[in-house]
Amino acid sequence: MAQGCAYNETTIEDSDGDAAFKSMGDVARATDKFAEDPKNPNALNVLNAYRRFRLDCLRTSQSLLVQAGLPQNALISARLKRRQSILRKLLRSKCTHSRGPVNQMDDIIGFRVICQSCADAEAFGENLQDALDARIKNYLDEEHSANLGYRAIHAIVRFNQPFRDRTVISRFEVQVRTWYQHLWACWCESHGEHAKEGFCNEQTKDAATEKLIHNLQIQSARVSSWEQQNHDSVQRNLPAISDPYGVAVAWIDTHKNFGFDNFGQNHSEAITGLNYLENLVGLDPLLLVGVGVEGTKTEHLKHLLMKTHPKFMSTDSMNPRYWMPN
Repeated sequence: MAQGCAYNETTIEDSDGDAAFKSMGDVARATDKFAEDPKNPNALNVLNAYRRFRLDCLRTSQSLLVQAGLPQNALISARLKRRQSILRKLLRSKCTHSRGPVNQMDDIIGFRVICQSCADAEAFGENLQDALDARIKNYLDEEHSANLGYRAIHAIVRFNQPFRDRTVISRFEVQVRTWYQHLWACWCESHGEHAKEGFCNEQTKDAATEKLIHNLQIQSARVSSWEQQNHDSVQRNLPAISDPYGVAVAWIDTHKNFGFDNFGQNHSEAITGLNYLENLVGLDPLLLVGVGVEGTKTEHLKHLLMKTHPKFMSTDSMNPRYWMPN
């Protein structure tokens, strides 16, 4: 496990070459300003520079996952947390009086490993803990706090990231799921932002929400029962692992039209493109990492997102009647 290490006053620069922030204290102050005014230019400058810095840590993060022994066949992708997602998380945290600065968020960089079988998912979760001393939350064995039936393995990995003439502590999140667990989670997420809180706001919970929760629980129990009886069974043939260091920016508009820009391994241009799209009204952009080898074709990205990301999946593809195991 990486040991605690303080950031000092060394300057991290943004894409324009200006000193965006000199310490994590600057990021903490920018977090408060951003939560109060998401259009504050100084706060945006600092947050964008911090996200660019986090992208510089990606190759180390990916190497650590390989070191942990990834399953031979799995869908692997990562994303840089979007500005709107950061804002929503800050506002949710404010309601629970637990808001911390952006630099303390564990999931600014998030990886998802979708496995072919429950056995693969459990084995990789053990590998993460053994090889990387990761902090594990095993939702395969424990019920979700909101009792919805969410089933996956979450891990927070800490590591020393070289920076200038010293090292700093960095973290990333890994979600490990089977294919069926992933489809269930996408279906749940498609019900909106309140799903993030487990529908646990008693003041807004109504009969329709209670019925939805009951349905989610029933379908989750069906997946769990099938996996217990078919622990080693392949749920879906997934592609062999490549060398997924490429980055791409995908976006979707209010009419459900979507497009992609593939940046190969040029992380700097990718985040510049992301920042530009985030400032356009009516677009919901997403930066993806590990979507395929460098030179991945647009049609491959489109196919991948339509299979794995709720915003890009059709309503039918998420409906349990089309994928639920017998």
